[in-house]
Amino acid sequence: MASRVLLVEHEEELRQSIVRALRARGIGVDSFETAASALTAVESGGQWSRALIDLALPDMDGATLAEKLQQHLPELELTFATGGTDAKVLCRAHGLGTVIWKPLGLGPLCERFSTQSRGSGTFLRRGKRASSMSMEAVVPSKTGTER
Repeated sequence: MASRVLLVEHEEELRQSIVRALRARGIGVDSFETAASALTAVESGGQWSRALIDLALPDMDGATLAEKLQQHLPELELTFATGGTDAKVLCRAHGLGTVIWKPLGLGPLCERFSTQSRGSGTFLRRGKRASSMSMEAVVPSKTGTER
């Protein structure tokens, strides 16, 4: 699968800033303004390994979009950005991937998507439902799989 970031952010200035910052660090990124346009690209055969999705998109909440994207890209590593959203949507997002809060620091954001740090760090493991909003560390085992 391509090692590119699928970015879905409706705020044009922020979207362009993220694209510039990622590309300046050699990280491939394709950006979309709406959930519908991102979903169409994936349904048309587009391949991405990681995604950064705004939770408060105008045409669909980010958690719902992520669930639809994962029907086509089940291994998609998900990161959500929010400045505040409905608690139900936020809880669903925590169950699917990592949630980061706006305003975004572009340096740490780019570090998250750099190939060197991919899969490392602290985040909620996708697909695992936690009874609280706490995060858990994911430590690679000797076989290379996550524990």
